[in-house]
Amino acid sequence: MIFVFGGRYSGKGEYVMREMNVSEIAGYDAEYDRLKTAQAVRDLHLLIKKIMLDGGDPMAHIQRLIADNPDIIIISDEIGYGVVPVNKFDREWREAVGRISCYLAEKAENVIRVVCGIGNKIK
Repeated sequence: MIFVFGGRYSGKGEYVMREMNVSEIAGYDAEYDRLKTAQAVRDLHLLIKKIMLDGGDPMAHIQRLIADNPDIIIISDEIGYGVVPVNKFDREWREAVGRISCYLAEKAENVIRVVCGIGNKIK
């Protein structure tokens, strides 16, 4: 598994397609059967939000996804910078994204931060 992260519109998807020879990236809202066979999935942060809004456990979902698709490339926006949200759900969501991102970084074969379309390999 490879974890790619960066700011919104920082060129993460384009980087993955160009540098990792990926022809198609699944959206976060794709059916699970699609995600478990996808080369890459974008918007992990929104997938986590969707799971939480549906009352699910996002960490368990991501762990299952990695087990089912160990070669997947997971792409996420960084959302932990800036002002702490006033809304309780948004704070919990932001925390979940941060904790799951740390988990993915630990488990990933490679971790890449993309800024302005340029990947910086961290791990």
